[in-house]
Amino acid sequence: MGGVARDNSLSEVDLAPYQGRWVAIVRKQITGVGLSEQQARLASKFQRPKEDPEVIFVPEDFGKMDILEKVTAFLAKRNSVAYLVGGAVRDQLLGRAETRDIDLAIVGDASGLARAFANAEGGAFYLMDAEHNVARVLLGKVYVDFAALRGSLEADLATRDFTINAMARAVASSQMSVASTVADPFHGLEDLRAKRVRAVSDSVFQHDPVRLLRAVRIAGELNMAVEPQTATWMRRDAALLANASMERARDELFKILALPNVMALLRQLDELGLLAALLPQVSALRGVAQSAPHDYDAFEHTMRTLDALVAIQARGYAEVANGEFVAELNAHFAQQISADRTRGALLRFATLAHDIGKAVTGSVDETGTIHFYEHEPRGAKIAETICRRLRLSNDEIAIVARTIEHHLRPAQLARATKVTNRAIYRYFRDTGDVGIDICVLALADWRAKSAAAITDPRDGEQRSTLATMLDRYYRAPQQVVTPPALVDGRTLMRELNIPPGPRVGELLEAIREAQAGGEVKTREDALALARERVER
Repeated sequence: MGGVARDNSLSEVDLAPYQGRWVAIVRKQITGVGLSEQQARLASKFQRPKEDPEVIFVPEDFGKMDILEKVTAFLAKRNSVAYLVGGAVRDQLLGRAETRDIDLAIVGDASGLARAFANAEGGAFYLMDAEHNVARVLLGKVYVDFAALRGSLEADLATRDFTINAMARAVASSQMSVASTVADPFHGLEDLRAKRVRAVSDSVFQHDPVRLLRAVRIAGELNMAVEPQTATWMRRDAALLANASMERARDELFKILALPNVMALLRQLDELGLLAALLPQVSALRGVAQSAPHDYDAFEHTMRTLDALVAIQARGYAEVANGEFVAELNAHFAQQISADRTRGALLRFATLAHDIGKAVTGSVDETGTIHFYEHEPRGAKIAETICRRLRLSNDEIAIVARTIEHHLRPAQLARATKVTNRAIYRYFRDTGDVGIDICVLALADWRAKSAAAITDPRDGEQRSTLATMLDRYYRAPQQVVTPPALVDGRTLMRELNIPPGPRVGELLEAIREAQAGGEVKTREDALALARERVER
């Protein structure tokens, strides 16, 4: 049975990134992650079929330190005057869980205090802005930013983005969540109660264009509305987003993509001109007409595809393969590809970009039918450029690009009379484990073609095809997906008396495909097939 991650024998395993999930461990290595004990165990068995993992649950508070108490005690010892500012105050007033980002306005040498605090707590120190005396301490996943107070407290708060983030309280205050202890010169508490996001001034976006995205994200997270005058300033300054810090813009975009109401927020980004500024390739899909069975232009189809994906994810991927492989799919998409992004998050981004090639590949034949020949590889190349601009990692770029490049293949297989093992082998040969991501995107893509797609009998055909593909991937990997080598290149050259060259690779590939089809089972079968092809 699984247990809670408190065993000292696991001290060498970094479990902090897996809070709130089940983790399978084999010889101090994480071999599976899932939302349930079964999911983690199955994921581990797929990676290490012959080894029994230890499966544990990592609590939400695993490794959690009461950072604010530590900061308070540290500053009190030095008689330092400091204020908690920004989102932490807002979240305390809302009664939300403690934020991972703590912003402090310090009277005095902020970077010096930050360095001393990092040394005292064993944290990492970063000097972020020497000129303005700003430094960061990283403790686990918690950021503590120390910034020198800029003038008076009110003058400092005037430099903040939104009124609900322009509140402060003395760090030494013992009544953290009591409104009366909060300095609120811009009436942020009133806006918090009215559920509106209002800019502190008309220049906040000019000082930091990433705030344009943050306004939409905060409104989406807190179920608020952007105040009309603020929205007017956002439209005015939208073009500035193109020259913003792309790492920070990326992080805000992915936070928006992670929200359940993502389609409404993307439409808001579009209406404010922010989508065109950040992702003009997606905005360019507006008005790109499509022939039947599509009911929508390429932009609307993209929005609806993402909405369909969010619904599929919310139901735990249960319908992708008619209720099969739910544990495996959840474990697959829970994989952490980078420090901040999971496979499921990347799939949402790939879905947003899956048809961007259509804006540059449209053509109309003599019957008036619209085609987008090669839009998948063209779109994949465009997506690579976008990903590099957003500073995604090489692994993330590879996943996104491959997802887009092959996103039509499951639908093509679904149109076949029978999905053969040979076809499934070729699919996973070309896509690897990204083939799983593509299967899920394919279902969402199909459902976004028309309003009636989900009730169309062909929806069942799509799911049955996906079930067959996933069955071979999870239940028959060595028979179909990655058949073991029966012969190698040197054996072929020796037995068939052929020279080195591309022909050897072609013969090996033909053998593997025939293995997947069940036509070649032994070394002798493999040599016979190769000999026949050479003698043709």
